[in-house]
Amino acid sequence: KSSMPLLVTAFLAAGITGGTSYAFGLYGQALKEELHLTQGQLDTISSASFCAGVASWIPGLFVDKFGEKCSMISGGLVAASALMSFWAVARRFIDIPVAGLVPILSLFGVLMFLGCALITGSVFKLIVSNTLPNNKGSAVG
Repeated sequence: KSSMPLLVTAFLAAGITGGTSYAFGLYGQALKEELHLTQGQLDTISSASFCAGVASWIPGLFVDKFGEKCSMISGGLVAASALMSFWAVARRFIDIPVAGLVPILSLFGVLMFLGCALITGSVFKLIVSNTLPNNKGSAVG
């Protein structure tokens, strides 16, 4: 039985998460203009998502406990919700006081990063479990 369809799907999922994780520059300027943010505030929001890297082992534990399918679905829901929240705040469908914009948007960035980490953790586990002989290891160890 070939694992190629599974692996191609996994690689595509990983590619999608990379785009959303590193594309802040594409929509950051629009956030800055629409919400009247300073460059420093925008830089804080941009870099806050990468602070989630210290907690990136948590998605790995989630993958080990609940499996790849559940983790991919959960990660997609978390990341999509965070991106939709960015959009809702930027379009002012959600009214956030000016003082709360940076912390809230930073939280959305952290959630997006962790959602993407759930997806990529699932992808790496799928790759290891389906391509290396006699290796059905866990995502975290």
